Amino acid sequence: MNIQSATRMTAAITAIGLSALSFAGTITGVKVEPANAVVGAAVKVTVAGDNEGICALRVEYGNGDVDVTKMNAGKDDFPRSFSKAYNKAGTYTIIAKGGREGSTFGCVGETKTTVTIAEAPKPVAAAAPAAAAAGAGSTAAPACPEGYVLNKKTVDAKSGAFACSAKKGANKPEKAMACPVDTEYFATPKGSSLGCKKPAPAKK
Repeated sequence: MNIQSATRMTAAITAIGLSALSFAGTITGVKVEPANAVVGAAVKVTVAGDNEGICALRVEYGNGDVDVTKMNAGKDDFPRSFSKAYNKAGTYTIIAKGGREGSTFGCVGETKTTVTIAEAPKPVAAAAPAAAAAGAGSTAAPACPEGYVLNKKTVDAKSGAFACSAKKGANKPEKAMACPVDTEYFATPKGSSLGCKKPAPAKK
C-alpha cells in the first residue's frame, strides 16, 4: 500500500468515526438520590444528557458493578434512571460515560458523583416484660435492677410476674422494686434472685 492509499484509508476511518459520533448522545450529568443511604437500601441513579441519538451508556457504581444500556432517541431517551443497592458500607464514586455495546458506539462525555452508604441500624433490644393488658389499672413491669438479668423462663405475660437473677458480685437492692398490679415483690435472703410474683392464695 502506497502513502496515498494509506492517507485515503485513514481519512475514511476518521470520517466514519466522526459520523458515528454525530449520531451519539451527550452525557451532561449524573445524580444519586438519596446521597446518603444504608446497606441494602436502594438508591436511584439518574443520568442526564442531550443531543440524543443512538449510543451506549455505561454506569459504573464504584463497587465493581456496571450497567451498560443502549440509548435511542424517541425510545430510550435521557434522563435514564437505574436502581442500585450496596451490600457494604463506604463511599462510592458513580461514573456515567460512554461504553461501546456491540456495534453501538459509546455516548459522548463523562460525569461522576458519590454516594455514602452506612451500616443499617441494629434492632432495638426487647423491652422488659409488660403486665397483662387485661386487668384494669395494670402497669408495665419494671426492668431488673442494676447487676441483675431477667430470667426469661419466669416471665408470666398474663400476670406480669417475673424474676431476675444476680450477676457475680451484684448487691441486693436496699429498696423493693415496684411491681405490677396483682403481683408482689420478693427476694431471696442473699439476693441471688428477686422480682415480682403472684401472691400465694389466702388460706381458708
